[in-house]
Amino acid sequence: MAPGACATAVIALRPWHPWRDEAWSLLDASERQRAGQRRFADDREALALTYALHRLFVAASLGVAPESITIARDAEGAPYLPGITLHGHAVHTSLSHADGVAAFALCALGPVGIDIEAAFRASELPGIATSVCHPSELQSLANLPEPARSRALLALWVRKEALLKAEGIGLAREMCSFHAAAGGEFILAGSARELPAACSVRLAMLDVGERWTAAVAAPREAAVECLQLHPHDPPAGRSAGGRSLSLS
Repeated sequence: MAPGACATAVIALRPWHPWRDEAWSLLDASERQRAGQRRFADDREALALTYALHRLFVAASLGVAPESITIARDAEGAPYLPGITLHGHAVHTSLSHADGVAAFALCALGPVGIDIEAAFRASELPGIATSVCHPSELQSLANLPEPARSRALLALWVRKEALLKAEGIGLAREMCSFHAAAGGEFILAGSARELPAACSVRLAMLDVGERWTAAVAAPREAAVECLQLHPHDPPAGRSAGGRSLSLS
């Protein structure tokens, strides 16, 4: 990862299912506990894969072994990387997962937030539009016909989720209390962890195809890179079947 970049990745989880057992072996005790608490087996496996792939993404981006990465979580459950730096700067990360897909972000220029949702979720949002939209945004959306209105509302949702994750405050700030235009710049309001002075981010939609809608809040000077990562079979490695969990 270049020092001035915000690296993001979007990963469909289904192609990774053959690596489920190895994914669990990459998790630390707290991650195994969190994944194991999910009620349904499919949800447990999806979360384990998400955590393992996040670790691989961070490690590959920084050029280090996955086992050397410590991923902690704050009071909101958001991931952070204690003690990890790039050219003297703290490295920040964010994670999102929903409906068989995971998304990750990594940046050494300042806090970052990422959010992804399945496109079909757009039909579920009009009923909560007043909770998501600032009054002026609600007025603008009212002029759009369906299904464009629902798609625009979903895009607004992921932008606001990404911004709240970058701030590190979860849902403590009501979505309807602020604007979140694509390309807009925002001074971060606060965080459970200390933010750099006058830290600001820019909101950007990510090009992730028609199946999903995703956005990232990254430092305004960062160059956002978006990858869609897939598994591959390297030469015989750690796993009993001769396959290692790795990115391509």
